[in-house]
Order: sequence, then C-alpha cells, then structure tokens
Amino acid sequence: MAVVVVLAVILLAMVGHSSGAWCVCREGLSEAMLQKTLDYACGAGADCGPIHQNGPCFNPNTVKSHCSYAVNSFFQKKGQSQGTCDFAGTATVSASDPSYTSCPFPASASGSGTTTPVTTTPSTRVPTTTNTRPYTSSTGGGLGIPSAPSLMEALTTSRVVPLRVACRKLSSVSANFSCLEFKSYPCRSGRVSVMNHPKLLRPVSSSLQPQELSALGHEGNVVPSKEILDLWRDVEAVCFDVDSTVCVDEGIDELAEFCGAGKAVSEWTARAMGGSVPFEEALAARLSLFKPSLSKVEEYLQKRPPRLSPGIEELVKKLRANKIDVYLISGGFRQMINPVASILGIPRENIFANNILFGNSGEFVGFDENEPTSRSGGKAKAVQQIRETRLYKTMAMIGDGATDLEARKPGGADLFICYAGVQLREAVAAQVDWLIFKFEPLLNSLD
Repeated sequence: MAVVVVLAVILLAMVGHSSGAWCVCREGLSEAMLQKTLDYACGAGADCGPIHQNGPCFNPNTVKSHCSYAVNSFFQKKGQSQGTCDFAGTATVSASDPSYTSCPFPASASGSGTTTPVTTTPSTRVPTTTNTRPYTSSTGGGLGIPSAPSLMEALTTSRVVPLRVACRKLSSVSANFSCLEFKSYPCRSGRVSVMNHPKLLRPVSSSLQPQELSALGHEGNVVPSKEILDLWRDVEAVCFDVDSTVCVDEGIDELAEFCGAGKAVSEWTARAMGGSVPFEEALAARLSLFKPSLSKVEEYLQKRPPRLSPGIEELVKKLRANKIDVYLISGGFRQMINPVASILGIPRENIFANNILFGNSGEFVGFDENEPTSRSGGKAKAVQQIRETRLYKTMAMIGDGATDLEARKPGGADLFICYAGVQLREAVAAQVDWLIFKFEPLLNSLD
C-alpha cells in the first residue's frame, strides 16, 4: 500500500510539472556573469538555502547549476510575472523541467520555499568582478538596484561600510533612483554592516522602472568615476540625441504609427538603434514602408506635439545658464525636431538631423542623403564637425543608441552618457562612461 501511495505522489508531481514554466540561466555565458546573476537573485528574495553546502541542490557544485536554481526560485516567487526571468538577458523561461534526482525545481510560488537570508555565496567559485550591492527583501515588486550616492561611493572604496537603518536623502552624484528604505531586523546599535562579496545581507530594493531593473551588470557605469564627473563638469558643449532621450518617443515610429505602419517600422528602429543594421539601410526601409506626405506630417505635428523626457528642460536650462552650448543631433527629421528645439530654446543652427523631401504636390520623394546623420557614423561626423568649427576643448554626447555611442571618438565627444530612461539597450549600456535613468544626476552634479 505504501508503495502505491508513493507512486501516486510521484505521478501527481510529474503531472503538475508537465505543463509548468521554469526560469534557467542561459548557456554560453561567462562564470562571472552567471555569478552576478546568482548573487543578485539570492539577494533579491530567492530561496537559496537548497544550493548551500549540504543542501539538496548543492551538487553539481557549478555556477551554472546554482544560478538556474536561484533565478527559478525568484521567478516562481514573483508568480512567473512578465520580466522576472530576464536578469539583463542572462536567464530565460523554459518549458522543460530542470529538476534532477535530489533537487526538485519549484514550478509555482507555493513550491519555492520561504526566503532564506543569504550570508554566503552558494557557489564556491569567485567571480572576476566584486559584488558591492546591499540587499533586502523587495518592497516594490521588482528587482532592486540601490543608488544612494553616499552608500554607493562608500561601497566602491571600503570593504565594510556601516549604514544607519534609515531612509537616506539622495545627493547629487547618483540621484537617479528613489530613496532606499532599509528593513528593520536585529542588529547591534541600530546599524547594518554591508559587506563586499562573498558576504551578503538581505536585499535592499526600491520601486524601479523596467529599464532600471534590467541594469544588472552595469552598476559600475551607473556610479560615475571622479574622472567622468570631472569631464562632465568641464564640458563646453553637450550634444543630445532626440528620440528616446530628449523626447520619450521614437519620432519616426510615432509618425509611422500615425500613418498606419507602426509595428513594422518600430522593428526596424530597434535593429538600427541596436547597431545590427547600417543606419542608412534602416532609415530608407522605414520610410519606404509608409512614405509620409507633407500634409500627413503637418497633421501629425498638429495633433501630437512633442513629449519631452522628464527633467530635460531643467537640464538644458542649467547648461545654458552655465554658458554650455547645447546641440540636438538626431537620425530623426528636422520637421519634427524644430518644435522641440523651440521649446528648449536651442537655435536652429544647433540642429543636425535628417530632412524629408517632398515633391511639388507635397508627396513623399525621399530624404536628403547629404545630411551626415542619414548614415552610420553620421552622428560622430556631426560632433567632429561641431568641434572643428567651434574649437571646443571638451564635449559630451548623451543618447540611448549605438549611433550615439559612435560619437565618442578622438576628435569627437570625450564623454558618452547613456540615457536609459526610455530604452535600455544592453549592447550600448555595456560600453558607456555613465549610465543614467533620469537627468537629475547630471543636473545636480553641475551645482
């Protein structure tokens, strides 16, 4: 009878798992990347007790195995909600049960266990980069990336940092995240010691936008070095990308959607901004999909005025007050950027952008291929042209895409700041000097 019961339980378990969903770490990633993801998941609320030494899932003792268990636990605890199995692209959802003999992987929140405070890294391997993030249980419903500047600066310079259990007001260096609230738990003298890897405490979390959640692995870029801050404070000219930076929209995508071709055009935009296709090819392909007439463009501008990113007006005003020249350099179109420049008080001669060409009857005939921003490397050439003409000593480029990153080169921009408040493009964010999600850090650091 006991054997029958056991077999029935096993069969029920198999049925319960047959149509489940699990989160696993991707193949082909470096151990350092997997270790970061492992540390992050354990710190953000995953039940990592089973992968500690002597735990049922400790063996095989590999970073990959431990990583998969941790991200799956987090995924299940979050109810398999969208975006909770991404971890900056290091994990993916799988329909195949990764469980093995002694280690069942939970397939639901009820089976993911209770959160175990993590004090040691489950894996015996040491990552090539140092984890300096403090962790506590998430209160905002998503992954947390702390950013209080005094905290982050201390973490990058000290091994043990005492922190008062309180909500700290953000100062100027990295005020791009909300104030962190530390959970109360027993500690001597009302203080918490945050240790560098491999010692971890409970995770600290704030409510963040999806773009900020995806910044796992880029924490070194979120907190600028002194050299980068000094460059920013010394700039004589700042060049801004427009779409998804100065404005919250991709202008050509919005215009295409207005003309009935939004989805097809937005797919081309993503490829162009990610750097997977030459910009000029993507530009021509997008325009050919909807061929906007002059009347359609004018109707669009009348019905859909520019939507500026939060904080951009204040930043541009501050730059101009500090006698820093401001330019708009865009792969978008002058017809749509001129109104933006007017709002920000930027002269028309400081705009470098593309131009839609119309025939005598207002029909679409193409775009001006002589504009430098109509092709790959065009933004870099525009910045170089500005520098050669105006003899600036230090220039910065602020944008979100691969074409903006190209502007940072000898004779061009000295500094590239990636604004990811609208779109976080992983391939770009990995190479930037400073990664921001709001403009306040730039504004405050100019004081």
